[in-house]
Amino acid sequence: ISSKDQALLVRKLLKFLWFVMRCEAEACQYRLKSFGRPANQHKYIINGNEQITAVDYFNDIWKFPLRYPHLPVVELYHPNDSNRLYALPMELVAVDEGQPNLQALTTEEHIEATRKALVHPNKCYRMIQRVVDERRFNHDSYLQKFGIIVDVNEMLLIPGRILPLPEIKYKLSDIDQHDIIEGVQIGRWWLNKFFKKVREIRTWAIVLVSQHKPDDQQICLTRDFTQRILQVLIEFL
Repeated sequence: ISSKDQALLVRKLLKFLWFVMRCEAEACQYRLKSFGRPANQHKYIINGNEQITAVDYFNDIWKFPLRYPHLPVVELYHPNDSNRLYALPMELVAVDEGQPNLQALTTEEHIEATRKALVHPNKCYRMIQRVVDERRFNHDSYLQKFGIIVDVNEMLLIPGRILPLPEIKYKLSDIDQHDIIEGVQIGRWWLNKFFKKVREIRTWAIVLVSQHKPDDQQICLTRDFTQRILQVLIEFL
């Protein structure tokens, strides 16, 4: 990505994350300051004034050949010493685990998170049964001393029910107490506590704005677009 996009990425997202170095024995958290040059161009200074590229440095000194020398190095710093920077190849840096999300999830991210959190009933049954088999509750001396008996032969079967779709009621005004019920299936409502009654559209048109007189191809594309809009309106209205 371009340098402008890199700066935007750091400012909007990456500066809030904690990073760790893969080459450290004990994990220490760092913040990301910026991106540097590619690893095959970024140079370290060793032995006082000798310059060596990051690729040669890790290959010759650490015996670690880089797999992605074309990727930029990342410049990290410790919050206790922000003036000291650590420039490392990207493949030696990882995002620390278990960090809370600081930004609101998009609709797609909500769907993906829900999909990851869902567990199929059969899989959940096998997971619980595996725990029961491994723990051997019938042979647990502590449970026996407290008189606790765990039935490991079969689980309880509890009848379930499917909840109906939610309904949201909006009032037209304080004078008119008639409720309008709207079912919500996809997305979310934002009506600022008011239900706006829109006017019925009886006539509509599509205007093609162009600097030149449209040719036959543009007119054909416009007509095709109009037909597609009609199909969508018929399908969802």
